Amino acid sequence: MNFKNLTAYLQERFPFVNMALFAILFATVFTVAGHATARPKGSLPPFGPGEWLGMVATISFFFRLRVFDEIKDYASDAVLYPQRVLQSGRVSLRELQGLAWGGAVLELAWSLYQGWPAALAWLLTLAYSLLMRYEFGVPAWLRARLLLYAVSHMLIMPLVISWLWLAYASEPLFWSAGGVLLALLSLLGGFAFELARKIKTPAAERNGVDSYSKTLGYGGAIGVTVLVLLGNAVVQARLFWQLETGHWPFYLLAGLLLLTVATYTVALLRPQEKLVRGAELLVSLAMLVSYVAVIASLRW
Repeated sequence: MNFKNLTAYLQERFPFVNMALFAILFATVFTVAGHATARPKGSLPPFGPGEWLGMVATISFFFRLRVFDEIKDYASDAVLYPQRVLQSGRVSLRELQGLAWGGAVLELAWSLYQGWPAALAWLLTLAYSLLMRYEFGVPAWLRARLLLYAVSHMLIMPLVISWLWLAYASEPLFWSAGGVLLALLSLLGGFAFELARKIKTPAAERNGVDSYSKTLGYGGAIGVTVLVLLGNAVVQARLFWQLETGHWPFYLLAGLLLLTVATYTVALLRPQEKLVRGAELLVSLAMLVSYVAVIASLRW
Protein backbone atom coordinates (compact mmCIF):
# COMPACT_ATOMS: atom_id res chain seq x y z
CA MET A 1 0.00 0.00 0.00
CA ASN A 2 1.27 3.44 -0.92
CA PHE A 3 1.82 5.40 2.31
CA LYS A 4 0.91 8.70 0.66
CA ASN A 5 -2.41 7.30 -0.54
CA LEU A 6 -3.15 5.75 2.86
CA THR A 7 -2.47 9.11 4.52
CA ALA A 8 -4.81 10.79 2.04
CA TYR A 9 -7.49 8.20 2.81
CA LEU A 10 -7.14 8.70 6.56
CA GLN A 11 -7.34 12.48 6.20
CA GLU A 12 -10.51 12.08 4.17
CA ARG A 13 -12.36 9.32 6.04
CA PHE A 14 -10.67 8.73 9.42
CA PRO A 15 -8.87 11.97 10.29
CA PHE A 16 -6.63 12.69 13.25
CA VAL A 17 -9.43 14.45 15.12
CA ASN A 18 -11.40 11.17 15.11
CA MET A 19 -8.38 9.26 16.38
CA ALA A 20 -7.89 11.85 19.13
CA LEU A 21 -11.53 11.52 20.21
CA PHE A 22 -11.24 7.73 20.50
CA ALA A 23 -7.96 8.07 22.40
CA ILE A 24 -9.66 10.46 24.83
CA LEU A 25 -12.58 8.04 25.15
CA PHE A 26 -10.11 5.35 26.24
CA ALA A 27 -8.44 7.73 28.70
CA THR A 28 -11.84 8.62 30.17
CA VAL A 29 -12.79 4.98 30.78
CA PHE A 30 -9.34 4.30 32.25
CA THR A 31 -9.71 7.28 34.60
CA VAL A 32 -13.29 6.55 35.73
CA ALA A 33 -12.53 2.83 36.21
CA GLY A 34 -9.45 3.76 38.25
CA HIS A 35 -11.53 6.15 40.34
CA ALA A 36 -14.15 3.44 40.97
CA THR A 37 -11.61 0.86 42.15
CA ALA A 38 -8.93 3.07 43.72
CA ARG A 39 -7.78 2.08 47.21
CA PRO A 40 -7.26 4.46 48.93
CA LYS A 41 -9.96 6.52 47.30
CA GLY A 42 -8.64 9.23 45.04
CA SER A 43 -5.33 7.50 44.20
CA LEU A 44 -5.61 7.06 40.43
CA PRO A 45 -3.31 4.67 38.54
CA PRO A 46 -0.57 6.23 36.36
CA PHE A 47 -0.74 6.21 32.57
CA GLY A 48 1.89 3.74 31.34
CA PRO A 49 2.95 1.83 28.20
CA GLY A 50 -0.01 -0.56 28.49
CA GLU A 51 -2.38 2.40 28.35
CA TRP A 52 -0.75 3.80 25.22
CA LEU A 53 -1.26 0.38 23.65
CA GLY A 54 -4.87 0.42 24.86
CA MET A 55 -5.36 3.76 23.10
CA VAL A 56 -4.05 2.28 19.86
CA ALA A 57 -6.33 -0.75 20.30
CA THR A 58 -9.35 1.54 20.78
CA ILE A 59 -8.51 3.58 17.69
CA SER A 60 -7.98 0.34 15.76
CA PHE A 61 -11.44 -0.95 16.73
CA PHE A 62 -13.16 2.19 15.45
CA PHE A 63 -11.04 2.16 12.29
CA ARG A 64 -12.39 -1.31 11.53
CA LEU A 65 -15.94 0.02 11.95
CA ARG A 66 -15.07 2.67 9.34
CA VAL A 67 -13.79 -0.04 6.99
CA PHE A 68 -17.00 -2.04 7.52
CA ASP A 69 -18.96 1.04 6.46
CA GLU A 70 -16.76 1.41 3.39
CA ILE A 71 -17.55 -2.17 2.38
CA LYS A 72 -21.30 -1.71 2.85
CA ASP A 73 -21.45 1.62 1.01
CA TYR A 74 -18.81 1.04 -1.67
CA ALA A 75 -21.19 0.70 -4.63
CA SER A 76 -23.32 3.73 -3.79
CA ASP A 77 -20.29 5.86 -2.87
CA ALA A 78 -18.69 5.02 -6.22
CA VAL A 79 -21.63 6.78 -7.86
CA LEU A 80 -22.07 9.63 -5.40
CA TYR A 81 -18.42 10.30 -4.50
CA PRO A 82 -16.19 8.99 -7.32
CA GLN A 83 -13.42 11.43 -6.35
CA ARG A 84 -12.78 9.82 -2.96
CA VAL A 85 -9.46 8.10 -2.36
CA LEU A 86 -11.02 4.64 -2.10
CA GLN A 87 -13.47 5.03 -4.98
CA SER A 88 -10.77 6.43 -7.28
CA GLY A 89 -8.60 3.34 -6.67
CA ARG A 90 -5.72 4.95 -4.79
CA VAL A 91 -6.34 2.47 -1.97
CA SER A 92 -8.33 -0.76 -2.18
CA LEU A 93 -10.86 -2.42 0.08
CA ARG A 94 -8.55 -5.41 0.34
CA GLU A 95 -5.74 -3.22 1.68
CA LEU A 96 -8.02 -1.52 4.19
CA GLN A 97 -9.40 -4.84 5.39
CA GLY A 98 -5.86 -6.13 5.85
CA LEU A 99 -5.06 -3.17 8.09
CA ALA A 100 -8.35 -3.52 9.98
CA TRP A 101 -7.92 -7.20 10.77
CA GLY A 102 -4.24 -6.73 11.56
CA GLY A 103 -5.43 -4.27 14.17
CA ALA A 104 -7.79 -6.90 15.56
CA VAL A 105 -4.76 -9.07 16.42
CA LEU A 106 -3.33 -6.17 18.41
CA GLU A 107 -6.67 -5.59 20.17
CA LEU A 108 -6.93 -9.24 21.17
CA ALA A 109 -3.33 -9.37 22.39
CA TRP A 110 -3.84 -6.25 24.52
CA SER A 111 -7.13 -7.58 25.89
CA LEU A 112 -5.57 -10.91 26.84
CA TYR A 113 -2.74 -9.06 28.58
CA GLN A 114 -5.35 -7.13 30.60
CA GLY A 115 -7.13 -10.37 31.57
CA TRP A 116 -9.78 -12.83 30.46
CA PRO A 117 -12.75 -10.58 31.35
CA ALA A 118 -11.43 -7.91 28.95
CA ALA A 119 -10.73 -10.50 26.24
CA LEU A 120 -14.23 -11.98 26.48
CA ALA A 121 -15.77 -8.48 26.43
CA TRP A 122 -13.70 -7.69 23.32
CA LEU A 123 -14.96 -10.86 21.60
CA LEU A 124 -18.58 -9.90 22.40
CA THR A 125 -18.00 -6.38 21.06
CA LEU A 126 -16.35 -7.77 17.93
CA ALA A 127 -19.28 -10.15 17.39
CA TYR A 128 -21.77 -7.27 17.60
CA SER A 129 -19.68 -5.24 15.16
CA LEU A 130 -19.88 -8.14 12.69
CA LEU A 131 -23.67 -8.12 13.05
CA MET A 132 -23.48 -4.42 12.18
CA ARG A 133 -21.23 -5.20 9.22
CA TYR A 134 -23.91 -7.51 7.78
CA GLU A 135 -26.71 -5.22 8.96
CA PHE A 136 -28.20 -7.95 11.16
CA GLY A 137 -29.14 -10.01 8.09
CA VAL A 138 -31.87 -7.58 7.00
CA PRO A 139 -30.02 -4.78 5.17
CA ALA A 140 -32.86 -3.59 2.94
CA TRP A 141 -35.41 -3.59 5.78
CA LEU A 142 -33.03 -1.83 8.18
CA ARG A 143 -31.84 0.81 5.71
CA ALA A 144 -35.45 1.75 5.03
CA ARG A 145 -35.71 2.67 8.74
CA LEU A 146 -32.86 5.11 9.19
CA LEU A 147 -33.52 5.98 12.82
CA LEU A 148 -33.68 2.31 13.85
CA TYR A 149 -30.52 1.73 11.79
CA ALA A 150 -28.73 4.43 13.79
CA VAL A 151 -29.92 3.11 17.17
CA SER A 152 -28.87 -0.46 16.33
CA HIS A 153 -25.40 0.74 15.36
CA MET A 154 -24.98 3.11 18.33
CA LEU A 155 -25.40 0.18 20.73
CA ILE A 156 -21.78 -0.69 19.94
CA MET A 157 -20.71 2.22 22.17
CA PRO A 158 -21.73 0.74 25.56
CA LEU A 159 -20.09 -2.53 24.49
CA VAL A 160 -16.82 -0.74 23.74
CA ILE A 161 -17.02 1.01 27.11
CA SER A 162 -17.62 -2.35 28.83
CA TRP A 163 -14.60 -3.87 27.04
CA LEU A 164 -12.29 -1.07 28.16
CA TRP A 165 -13.84 -0.99 31.64
CA LEU A 166 -13.15 -4.69 32.25
CA ALA A 167 -9.52 -4.13 31.32
CA TYR A 168 -9.12 -2.08 34.50
CA ALA A 169 -12.05 -2.54 36.89
CA SER A 170 -12.48 -5.51 39.16
CA GLU A 171 -16.28 -5.42 38.89
CA PRO A 172 -18.59 -5.47 35.82
CA LEU A 173 -19.65 -2.18 34.30
CA PHE A 174 -23.28 -2.45 35.46
CA TRP A 175 -22.17 -2.73 39.11
CA SER A 176 -20.69 0.75 39.06
CA ALA A 177 -22.84 3.88 38.84
CA GLY A 178 -19.97 5.75 37.21
CA GLY A 179 -19.50 3.01 34.63
CA VAL A 180 -23.19 2.84 33.72
CA LEU A 181 -23.37 6.63 33.37
CA LEU A 182 -20.25 6.63 31.22
CA ALA A 183 -21.79 3.99 28.94
CA LEU A 184 -25.00 6.06 28.65
CA LEU A 185 -22.94 9.16 27.94
CA SER A 186 -21.13 7.42 25.09
CA LEU A 187 -24.42 6.14 23.68
CA LEU A 188 -26.29 9.44 23.79
CA GLY A 189 -23.29 11.55 22.79
CA GLY A 190 -22.55 9.30 19.84
CA PHE A 191 -26.21 9.28 18.82
CA ALA A 192 -26.41 13.08 18.99
CA PHE A 193 -23.34 13.36 16.75
CA GLU A 194 -24.74 10.78 14.31
CA LEU A 195 -27.98 12.78 14.05
CA ALA A 196 -26.18 16.12 13.73
CA ARG A 197 -23.93 15.06 10.88
CA LYS A 198 -26.84 13.83 8.77
CA ILE A 199 -29.11 16.87 9.01
CA LYS A 200 -29.29 18.94 5.82
CA THR A 201 -31.20 22.05 4.93
CA PRO A 202 -33.86 21.44 2.24
CA ALA A 203 -31.65 23.13 -0.36
CA ALA A 204 -28.65 20.90 0.48
CA GLU A 205 -30.43 17.52 0.20
CA ARG A 206 -29.11 15.19 -2.52
CA ASN A 207 -30.87 12.38 -4.34
CA GLY A 208 -29.56 9.01 -3.20
CA VAL A 209 -28.00 10.36 0.01
CA ASP A 210 -29.83 9.43 3.21
CA SER A 211 -30.37 12.03 5.91
CA TYR A 212 -32.43 12.36 9.07
CA SER A 213 -33.90 15.57 7.71
CA LYS A 214 -35.38 13.52 4.86
CA THR A 215 -36.68 10.84 7.22
CA LEU A 216 -37.99 13.06 10.01
CA GLY A 217 -38.35 16.38 8.21
CA TYR A 218 -35.95 19.28 8.73
CA GLY A 219 -37.64 20.54 11.90
CA GLY A 220 -38.25 17.03 13.22
CA ALA A 221 -34.59 16.06 12.82
CA ILE A 222 -33.45 19.17 14.69
CA GLY A 223 -36.05 18.52 17.41
CA VAL A 224 -34.93 14.92 17.94
CA THR A 225 -31.28 16.00 18.05
CA VAL A 226 -32.02 18.62 20.69
CA LEU A 227 -33.97 16.08 22.77
CA VAL A 228 -31.05 13.64 22.65
CA LEU A 229 -28.69 16.47 23.62
CA LEU A 230 -30.89 17.32 26.61
CA GLY A 231 -30.94 13.67 27.69
CA ASN A 232 -27.18 13.58 27.27
CA ALA A 233 -26.84 16.70 29.43
CA VAL A 234 -28.82 15.05 32.24
CA VAL A 235 -26.50 12.03 32.13
CA GLN A 236 -23.44 14.29 32.05
CA ALA A 237 -24.65 16.22 35.08
CA ARG A 238 -25.38 13.02 36.98
CA LEU A 239 -21.92 11.65 36.13
CA PHE A 240 -20.22 14.85 37.28
CA TRP A 241 -22.19 14.72 40.51
CA GLN A 242 -21.35 11.03 41.01
CA LEU A 243 -17.64 11.71 40.51
CA GLU A 244 -17.72 14.86 42.67
CA THR A 245 -16.01 16.92 39.99
CA GLY A 246 -16.84 20.34 41.36
CA HIS A 247 -18.87 23.05 39.68
CA TRP A 248 -16.80 24.11 36.68
CA PRO A 249 -17.69 21.12 34.43
CA PHE A 250 -21.40 21.84 34.94
CA TYR A 251 -20.97 25.47 33.88
CA LEU A 252 -18.80 24.58 30.88
CA LEU A 253 -21.17 21.94 29.50
CA ALA A 254 -24.25 24.07 30.24
CA GLY A 255 -22.72 26.91 28.21
CA LEU A 256 -22.00 24.62 25.27
CA LEU A 257 -25.51 23.14 25.43
CA LEU A 258 -27.15 26.57 25.42
CA LEU A 259 -24.99 27.69 22.49
CA THR A 260 -25.82 24.53 20.53
CA VAL A 261 -29.57 24.81 21.14
CA ALA A 262 -29.46 28.50 20.21
CA THR A 263 -27.65 27.67 16.96
CA TYR A 264 -30.19 25.00 16.07
CA THR A 265 -33.03 27.41 16.88
CA VAL A 266 -31.63 30.02 14.49
CA ALA A 267 -31.04 27.31 11.86
CA LEU A 268 -34.66 26.21 12.24
CA LEU A 269 -35.96 29.73 11.72
CA ARG A 270 -33.48 30.56 8.95
CA PRO A 271 -32.33 27.33 7.27
CA GLN A 272 -28.70 27.77 6.27
CA GLU A 273 -26.24 24.95 5.75
CA LYS A 274 -23.43 26.86 7.51
CA LEU A 275 -25.58 27.11 10.65
CA VAL A 276 -26.39 23.39 10.58
CA ARG A 277 -22.72 22.54 10.14
CA GLY A 278 -21.83 24.94 12.94
CA ALA A 279 -24.29 23.17 15.24
CA GLU A 280 -22.74 19.82 14.23
CA LEU A 281 -19.32 21.15 15.25
CA LEU A 282 -20.73 22.26 18.62
CA VAL A 283 -22.25 18.80 19.20
CA SER A 284 -18.89 17.13 18.56
CA LEU A 285 -17.12 19.73 20.72
CA ALA A 286 -19.53 19.10 23.61
CA MET A 287 -18.89 15.36 23.35
CA LEU A 288 -15.12 15.92 23.42
CA VAL A 289 -15.27 18.44 26.27
CA SER A 290 -17.45 16.15 28.39
CA TYR A 291 -14.75 13.45 28.30
CA VAL A 292 -11.87 15.87 28.87
CA ALA A 293 -13.72 17.47 31.79
CA VAL A 294 -14.06 14.08 33.50
CA ILE A 295 -10.36 13.34 33.09
CA ALA A 296 -9.25 16.82 34.18
CA SER A 297 -11.51 16.98 37.23
CA LEU A 298 -10.39 13.58 38.53
CA ARG A 299 -6.67 13.92 37.81
CA TRP A 300 -5.94 17.58 38.54
